[in-house]
Amino acid sequence: MQVNNKVMFSLFFVFVILLIFSSVIVFPNRAIAAGKYTIDAKINLKNLNNPQKLKVVAYSNGENKTKYLTGNDLNLGTVIVPFQFNQKNDLVTAGHNDEYFVCAYDVNAQTNEMKSYSCIEGNLENPNGKNPVNIGSGPVITLSTGPFKPVNGAEIKNPTIVVWLENLAGKKDLKNIGVVAMIKGEFKYSVIDARKLLQESKDHIIRVPLPFNKDPEIGPIRVGDMLFGCVSANVLNPTEGTECEHRETSHTGQIHNIIARHA
Repeated sequence: MQVNNKVMFSLFFVFVILLIFSSVIVFPNRAIAAGKYTIDAKINLKNLNNPQKLKVVAYSNGENKTKYLTGNDLNLGTVIVPFQFNQKNDLVTAGHNDEYFVCAYDVNAQTNEMKSYSCIEGNLENPNGKNPVNIGSGPVITLSTGPFKPVNGAEIKNPTIVVWLENLAGKKDLKNIGVVAMIKGEFKYSVIDARKLLQESKDHIIRVPLPFNKDPEIGPIRVGDMLFGCVSANVLNPTEGTECEHRETSHTGQIHNIIARHA
């Protein structure tokens, strides 16, 4: 009986170890841990002149992430920057074709000012695993700014990005929605009571102002900088639990509108 107990305990111990290991092991096209997924940004550095510092930001499923690259990481022609996200949180569960964005900023290491940027907006192909995306290469298309581009426009002082949500009137069980705006590597985030705001709206459109009242760490906001607006919540399904839109700033006024939720 004593021997059998030892054998059973050993088998149970091995089973637990295997179970834990299997939850974090990397399989092809699978996430690196249970309940996670990654957006793997492959950044083309070939058209940059001696890059010294890169700031890379990403937003997906109601979460924003920021990473910095310096030194030997930038000596290669390309670099892969992985961002890991939770599949589920209090507001939203990641689903196929949910939208996300990634931006990379080439920064002067001495002045910490942005020299150029490249951004892309994408759709999750694998909300349970890895989602590769290319930045800094290819043509300028609807969802990509293509190669890194400089911004030399006039300075915009203390802008407020107003994120619009349309076509919510028919949604049942309308509740909290996460709203985010990003410009020049800086994020502003708010969780709104969508039902209350929709009831107060005269035209069935929710407008969420998100002020940027100080300069970003990589230099002042300028005409030509790329801005993003995203909204995240399960109640937005169908069609996506996270919807994003982007555009370049076009004027030096304080208010900059972007419609993140169309349908």
